[in-house]
Amino acid sequence: MGNILQYYDSDKQIPTFGFGAQVPPTTNRASHCFALNGDIFDPEVDGLDGVVQAYQNALKNVNLYGPTNFAEIIRLMNDMAEAEKVTAVHQKYFILLIITDGIINDMQKTIDEIVRGSALPMSIIIVGVGSDDFENMDILDADETPLYSTRFKKYMEADIV
Repeated sequence: MGNILQYYDSDKQIPTFGFGAQVPPTTNRASHCFALNGDIFDPEVDGLDGVVQAYQNALKNVNLYGPTNFAEIIRLMNDMAEAEKVTAVHQKYFILLIITDGIINDMQKTIDEIVRGSALPMSIIIVGVGSDDFENMDILDADETPLYSTRFKKYMEADIV
């Protein structure tokens, strides 16, 4: 997937985040949004090689830890997309690739953030790995039933998952 998506990033600087891990020095709770390169203020890495290297380095420094929550990472992407001033001359589009092995534990908060993002220039790709139950991914896909946000009291504006 990265080989395809990399061509949509003109500078090849890719913000790369993790979720669902104990990030030192904290050892008693999971972080649901952290920069894989260790710098939350500058989370970009150079190309696909940088993504792989940041992931491998992060695995050496964090402990994977549940539960699986998506809302915080989607909220960050929404914030980034909202902060960009998109015009006819200044075009920007965001793609969030989530690779997960677990059941989503913050489903309604995730739906709320997807609905928020549905009005922004973004798409979310969710890839499930492993043998867990991925039924909630079908719900988030919203092909059957549009998502409704209880927080924002509205339906999604576009299918972005």
